[in-house]
Amino acid sequence: MEALPAQFTTHHSPVKSIIILLWDMVITSQSEIDHIWPTPWNSFSKWLYLFLRYISLATQIFHQFAVPYLNSGKAPKSSCFAWFVYTAVMAQFQITAVEIILAFRVYALFNRSRRIAIILGSLMTLEYIVLIIVIGVSFHRIPSIPYCILSKPPSQIITSSIAVVATQSTLLGLALIKHILARRAGWGRAPLVSLLIRDGTATYFIICVIFFCIGSFCELRDERTVIMFFWLISIVSSCGCRLVVNMQRLAVDEKLVPHAPITSEIEVEFPSEPPFESM
Repeated sequence: MEALPAQFTTHHSPVKSIIILLWDMVITSQSEIDHIWPTPWNSFSKWLYLFLRYISLATQIFHQFAVPYLNSGKAPKSSCFAWFVYTAVMAQFQITAVEIILAFRVYALFNRSRRIAIILGSLMTLEYIVLIIVIGVSFHRIPSIPYCILSKPPSQIITSSIAVVATQSTLLGLALIKHILARRAGWGRAPLVSLLIRDGTATYFIICVIFFCIGSFCELRDERTVIMFFWLISIVSSCGCRLVVNMQRLAVDEKLVPHAPITSEIEVEFPSEPPFESM
């Protein structure tokens, strides 16, 4: 009987989170039509947007069928292990997509600095190394219970959360450093700089709150950790899509206003090639 409230919560959380995602898709549909679909298919930003928007939707649809099965008490242990690996990897993919968007912005602000590209690329790679270690070391120890989706998560997930927050802190820190330098140089209020600081700060705090909750639930060995996964998919999708749309909107505005003060040295669109190929 103790599992019934938790079962009820985990059963309804996927439904609520997909409703939020669908609602966000509706209210941003015009921006998508105006700024995403006209973009060429070889645009990396377009593919990031499509991943964050439509793979997230497909994922949430999948959850509507997977969660009732995992909550039925009939799922074998192998399915339970696969579910926990899936949640960890999918969450990391979502976070990485947002980090790539922010990293390209910071990379552009630092005039395509190879050093910045190496630092950010190394941090994102480190996140996957930590994740693989956490999965290999702790996931096989997750206790097997009939309602496996309610299994208590391993506390080692906190380590992966710390790696994500470290990358986010570095992205925001670099943006703030450039902002300070830009103000001293007289172009600190350029649209690109202002956009990066605004969006980067908002994304930083949203992701930090999510992973603070995940870390807290893991430390308490609380089954509600899995609920945060459902919300993470919808919230990160919304944040990432807005990051791409805001950047595309800025690029269009700058083309319409030839003398708008972005700076002559910064490109506002995402590179069509990976950073290291252009150096």
